[in-house]
Amino acid sequence: MTAPIDEGTVWLTTERLVLRRPRAEDLDDYVRLHSDPRTYAHSPSSMPSPERCRERLEADLADWERDELGYAAVVDRATGEVIGWAGLRHKDSDSSSLNLYYRLAHDRLGAGLGREISRAVVAWGVEHRPDALVTAMVDTVNTASMRTAVSAGLVQVGSRQMKGEPDSEPMPYFEAPSVASVPREAAIAELREAVVDLWVRVNDAGGSVGFLPGAARRDVAAALDRHLDDVHERRSLLCVLREPDGPLLGLGFWEHSRGFPYDHVAGLKRLMVDPAAQGRNLGRLLLGGMVGIARRELPWVELLRLDYRDGLGLGDFYARSGWTEVGRVPRGLRLSANDYRDDVAMARRVDCTPLH
Repeated sequence: MTAPIDEGTVWLTTERLVLRRPRAEDLDDYVRLHSDPRTYAHSPSSMPSPERCRERLEADLADWERDELGYAAVVDRATGEVIGWAGLRHKDSDSSSLNLYYRLAHDRLGAGLGREISRAVVAWGVEHRPDALVTAMVDTVNTASMRTAVSAGLVQVGSRQMKGEPDSEPMPYFEAPSVASVPREAAIAELREAVVDLWVRVNDAGGSVGFLPGAARRDVAAALDRHLDDVHERRSLLCVLREPDGPLLGLGFWEHSRGFPYDHVAGLKRLMVDPAAQGRNLGRLLLGGMVGIARRELPWVELLRLDYRDGLGLGDFYARSGWTEVGRVPRGLRLSANDYRDDVAMARRVDCTPLH
């Protein structure tokens, strides 16, 4: 019978899975999962021996003890069975990057679990470990893993050989986009036109960012200028999402200076991602990265809030990132004579503890 999961060991949860810290008694499951040649079809020489599995598990335990992070046991929430191994770790003592890894039992492949894991793990890394790039190396012939890396938000930035294997074929090398705050003096001069362009594209694609499709560019620019005035006056913080060495992909604002009694609150405003990049987990990366920025750069803020327009599935999106619905006004928004939407409020704590 599978032992219940100790809540104190849980690292991440997804819709179907729990990722928890490893423990010494996981060795049998570790060997079972890493000794199946069917899961090493693309690289049979990489399959470890049972003794090597023991050494790897010991290394995983040491990673968690040292870094509070590493490769974790993947547990099926429905059955409690260990069905894989996945996570992030500093590879080859390189503190500047975190390697994404997952391996699932052969009979659990093809159900989208690798995608579910990777999207959650990469978003966690962007939020909680901003000083280290989330990276991955994927064998070219493993097309499923290539698709999974892209769907998790990673971007191919070149090719690299496996460390210590000079005769090996170079493998595609992926990095996560960056999320960063913009210094107030740079916000207007460097970004204004790019932000207006992005905002217009999001509007016209039906995004819920303050306008309806077809809004005039001058109206969008005027709304942006009001936000930038708040940035300049230190009432708001602009955060941007970019691919490595690439263009602007997304943005959002933290409105963080509303005065008494809201000094401990920041409000999320105008979260948006380029419509051409939809489906790549970028909204979740941007949102997680912005929460991390609030944690580091707005240390007086304890509570995060947002309001959204119902009807676009945004509630599920925010819930996957730890937000909780705290209020709803049915038909509180009127977009046209016949189009009413609920006005919904959500919140989460900066320190990730549950709302009470």
